[in-house]
Amino acid sequence: MEIVQNILVLLHLIGMAMIVGGYLVTVKAPRVLPGMLHAAGLQVVTGILLFGMLEMQGNPTMSLRAGAGIKILLGLVALIVFIIGNKREKAAAPAAGADVAADGAVKTAAPSATMAHIGFGAAVLAVLVAVFTL
Repeated sequence: MEIVQNILVLLHLIGMAMIVGGYLVTVKAPRVLPGMLHAAGLQVVTGILLFGMLEMQGNPTMSLRAGAGIKILLGLVALIVFIIGNKREKAAAPAAGADVAADGAVKTAAPSATMAHIGFGAAVLAVLVAVFTL
């Protein structure tokens, strides 16, 4: 069981790295990348599985349960925000013949910039809760 838990923790950390990395890569022109959406889904699934394993191991304290509940809620917020941002990105994809700048960039603002900021904030807040509730 310890091996399964370690694999889940590894996947959970990889998901967090993908969210932070995806945000930092696009920090000058923030937008929701598909990898950020998939990473948020990975975070929620592995978080729920890790919480289930915590419950199976014995009597977790109420503070651990409260912390896990808050982290799952923040993970769901990030996932929902990234889903909305991803849909906005797809809807705003440039059509053939769109107005393109000389460097190849399309002359429109990223429609999912706010969603990227909110999702990143929720993910970082979940990390802070994880650090201070252990």
